[in-house]
Amino acid sequence: MRAAEASTLGSCEIADRFDPFGTDYLADPYPTFAVARDAAPAFYSADLDHWVVTRYADVRHVLRTTAEFSAINALEPLSKLCPHAGSILKEGGYAATPALTNLDPPGHARQRRLANAAFTPKRVAALEPFIRNLAQRFCDERLRDGHGDVIGDFAWAFPALVLFHVLGLPEADLVRVKEGAHNRGIVIYGRASEDEQVAAARELASFWQYGAAMVEARSKNPGDDFVSALVQARDVDGDNDALEPREATSIMLMMLFAGHETTTNLLGNSFHRLLVDRPSWEAICREPGLIPNAIEEVLRFDSSVITWRHKAKQAVDIGGVSVPAEAKLLLLLGSANRDPAVFADPDRFDIRRPNAREHLSFGYGVHNCLGAPLARLEARVVLEEVSRRLPTLRLAGNTTLEFPPSISMRGPCSLKVEW
Repeated sequence: MRAAEASTLGSCEIADRFDPFGTDYLADPYPTFAVARDAAPAFYSADLDHWVVTRYADVRHVLRTTAEFSAINALEPLSKLCPHAGSILKEGGYAATPALTNLDPPGHARQRRLANAAFTPKRVAALEPFIRNLAQRFCDERLRDGHGDVIGDFAWAFPALVLFHVLGLPEADLVRVKEGAHNRGIVIYGRASEDEQVAAARELASFWQYGAAMVEARSKNPGDDFVSALVQARDVDGDNDALEPREATSIMLMMLFAGHETTTNLLGNSFHRLLVDRPSWEAICREPGLIPNAIEEVLRFDSSVITWRHKAKQAVDIGGVSVPAEAKLLLLLGSANRDPAVFADPDRFDIRRPNAREHLSFGYGVHNCLGAPLARLEARVVLEEVSRRLPTLRLAGNTTLEFPPSISMRGPCSLKVEW
């Protein structure tokens, strides 16, 4: 769909034509977002069984208004799991409870305080030497032949290895965790076949046991890592309360799966946008101080997470549209981030944009992403190191990007470059 079509399409037409798994949409969802945003603040998609929210003010309102909207469905499979997959999870002891991302107040506040105690700004800042050393190692070992793949050679593994360092996991588990996260993403954010659901269920049950064993081990013999800090954290606002083992395992697995895929996408989207807009790449090579705001503009312009899900607790009004109680909501973060009511000339990529940081790519309100500071740190260090070493970096000729069939996560599967 093109933005020019918006004036002739109403909410019913938009709903009929909104296909987040269509070829054109996966290649570039932003024209569809523009049409949907101009046509209606919210509309019902029968195909998805979700009310789709399109505009910045309304998306932000849903994210911050916990009295009216719940996050309980944020990590539900888009399609209901088949009975076989469900039985595998049950038999495997999978007992994930809502944690942070899909937990509402007041329970969310308690978990967030405990998780914050284990993930303080000081702890994140102390990671920079490790992250920089890792980036330098990757540059030395993987970017040395005049050509490469930003994703396969760099961004696929880099954030996971940072996360492994944070969690205290061995690098030998890299492939298993990355493949597990990929398959989990297909089930939660895609249209998975029954075979894919069954395979993912087996992995989830296995990972639950893996995480539970680690939580138990760190409880008995704590080390200098996030999981140890998490199980030792005490809530001074809750009578010295601590996380239950199931809660700690759920939080750990949430980070294990989600704490690197989104950063892989951020790195891929960053290099893609900066290299497509050559003056921007040359600018950060000359002035590394531009990199932090360039990252915010990438997050706004080409978010790693283009949609998120919530649920209406009661009948509500969204932008003048009546939405029933218990309605499932699909929040178009990518559309909100290009809303001209907030961002001037929103379809222009501008690394000097003064309000780029107002994007909603990390959420908003109580559910603002716990790992956002770490993702920003990783992206800054990687761009600093690569732009310093390879100022002539450019996209390889005739590069056609492919994106995974995900309703929420977006980043190129491969990005071929030369220098």
